Amino acid sequence: MSLQNPNRERAKMIVSLSPGIHLRKLQKLLGTSFSTTRYHVEGLRRDGEIVCSKEGRYQRLYPAGTAEGSKATYALLQSETARKVLGALVRGQRDLRNGDLCEMAGLPRSTVSEYTASLSDVGLVRRHVTADGHALYGIQDRQRTLELLAAFEKNLLDIATDRFTDLWDL
Repeated sequence: MSLQNPNRERAKMIVSLSPGIHLRKLQKLLGTSFSTTRYHVEGLRRDGEIVCSKEGRYQRLYPAGTAEGSKATYALLQSETARKVLGALVRGQRDLRNGDLCEMAGLPRSTVSEYTASLSDVGLVRRHVTADGHALYGIQDRQRTLELLAAFEKNLLDIATDRFTDLWDL
């Protein structure tokens, strides 16, 4: 039998399944107080089981050994909006204009522009301009993108389902 606290083990599991998760979201999924969550995260960090980084206004959590180059990608994919934009690009059979992406993702132009720029910064999306001056967006590496989307969508659903199951068992 493990001597570790079950909340600490669950926190480590959630971080490994959902790299780039922020502290508040982890707290909600664990169903513990913020102080308790922070306590377990600090213990995991101190023991080298996870790494923390401050990105914007969030403290992001990653499994130990996460490559520096992957952290920005994982943090961005925590956003449902980023995954919507990326999903629309994957569904498109060709490179798409901003307006096409807006329709497919059901998002305003400014939001799509913001996220295509961010997705481009992490190397998931490429942008090129046509001869008539229109910007087109496409997937950089389709297979990698499909794998990332599947992992993030599945993992977040699994975590939420597990949390619901835990509550049901009470």
